[in-house]
Amino acid sequence: MEWPWNDWKRNNLQNKIGLIQIASEDKIALFHIGLHLGKTTDDIIAPTLRRLLEDPTIGKVGVNVLKADFARLSRFFGLKPKGAVESSHLYRLVKFGPRKPELVSVKLVSLAHQVEDQLGLPLFKGDVRTSNWSKPLSSDQITYAAGDAYAGFMLYKCMNAKRLAMKPTPPLPIYAEKYPNGKASRDDPILLDVGDGTIITTETFFGVKPAKSGAAGSASKTQIKANTTKLGTQSPLLDHASQALYEKLAARRAVLAESAKIPAFRIISDTLLTTIARERPCDTAGLLLVKGIGKIQQQKYGDAWLEVISFFLAMNGLEQPGSTTKPVRSNSSKVAPDHSTQSPQTPHRTQTRRHDSTDSSPAFGTPPPRTLELNTGLSFTMAETKLDAEGKENDADSETQFNDSDDSLPSLDFGSPSRRRVSSGTKRKRTESPVKKESHKAPQKLQQLPQKHVNEASKIPVKTTNAVRSATARRTRRVHLAPCTPTEPLTPRSKIARNKLLAFSKLVTRKLPARPPSAPPLVTEHTLDLIIRARPQTQDDLEKIAGIDSLLYACEKTGTDLLRNVVKFAPVPNP
Repeated sequence: MEWPWNDWKRNNLQNKIGLIQIASEDKIALFHIGLHLGKTTDDIIAPTLRRLLEDPTIGKVGVNVLKADFARLSRFFGLKPKGAVESSHLYRLVKFGPRKPELVSVKLVSLAHQVEDQLGLPLFKGDVRTSNWSKPLSSDQITYAAGDAYAGFMLYKCMNAKRLAMKPTPPLPIYAEKYPNGKASRDDPILLDVGDGTIITTETFFGVKPAKSGAAGSASKTQIKANTTKLGTQSPLLDHASQALYEKLAARRAVLAESAKIPAFRIISDTLLTTIARERPCDTAGLLLVKGIGKIQQQKYGDAWLEVISFFLAMNGLEQPGSTTKPVRSNSSKVAPDHSTQSPQTPHRTQTRRHDSTDSSPAFGTPPPRTLELNTGLSFTMAETKLDAEGKENDADSETQFNDSDDSLPSLDFGSPSRRRVSSGTKRKRTESPVKKESHKAPQKLQQLPQKHVNEASKIPVKTTNAVRSATARRTRRVHLAPCTPTEPLTPRSKIARNKLLAFSKLVTRKLPARPPSAPPLVTEHTLDLIIRARPQTQDDLEKIAGIDSLLYACEKTGTDLLRNVVKFAPVPNP
């Protein structure tokens, strides 16, 4: 069955179910209810169609047919449909029964995947599913609707033949409406109809309990690996931030495993994922420094891990870890033996000189003005060291390193003059003694360097330098803060849609197994804003939104259609 994606806007029956498809071996019927003019069930549903839907001896094959199709017929049309044949149950029975009976469970499998796996043909999909079913059908809509129904029928014929060829031959699964009421898990065994009212489970038939789904949807192999790790050397526990990052990485791993149709542990092991969450590399070089990450892993999935880490750090205002700054420190340590006079001064000049080094480059473009700022900006005595051009570049590199580390501290106010005076005063007290001591220990090579750059720079007026520096500092702050401010505020209608999505995410959270109270939300405020602004209409567009991996995985785990709800709450506005 098909229905409009905005079915909540109107209460007429034509907007609750737009099309009913029924297929047999040689016929396909499309009942276009969306064009019917009737107002009641008797006006719209023909008596013969009603008898077919309510006949328990005629099976109706589909995916999630009981909770989706039958539920709408019962809720809006008052019908009592019977004979729901869940195609996913028969698929898992013939797919995993002969070799991996522990994977035989009631977990749903998409119709497209079943058709491609069993029939070897792709099922026509696209944007037709969310099209308007209340107007005359287009050729694409007819092709999609007819193919969807006929594929389900032929799929049942093919899989039932494989079931009959199994030795011993398992009975057919029972109708979906005959399962006992109450809360059920997707890891529950399938119920088989032996006949004469006798029902057995696949656990009894195969003698194997269904494997419990892991955090990433993997089978028992993931649990075996986790138990092996516990018996060996246990890795240290993760802190709260690292644990939250690990959950984000695990969610991305689940998406990658689902798209590749392989177990999650084949993407990356839990141990390596824990190490990545602890070290938080932010570039390719840092990722390769993680023990166990090779070039093949980096080439296949490195970009995915780095994307999750960078987004997580940006959303939580965390600093980049030491693993990403190790290459910078190693480079500075290589230059330090040639300029030993700068080593004790660099850590003490980070806050007071933070904007000076960055502004001197765009203002003057050459090393001499930077030397001028050291001599005149805040009464430093750095001219006594007689640094050459190479030394200035090393100084700029060290300040750039500390500028990067300070970007994650939004509470600092660099526009406050009082803080600058106090910091500069502290600076003078701390730097006079190291400079004087190091000036006596400096090699003769530094003392014999020419003073051409310093003399030329000293001719520039001090007031002009200070004005350029202050103006550039203001520009630097504006450029730095621009990405943090939204381009335009959400409209009241968009805010309502965002609140609906937030409530939907909380509903999905309650459906998940017990989560720790300190666990982060499935979706952040920023990601909700991105969904509202993007308004995705396809699964591909939805998966491209940054930060949506956790919610995608949670919806997949709870059997919830995320795309349908996103389209429902955040539709594309009419032009």
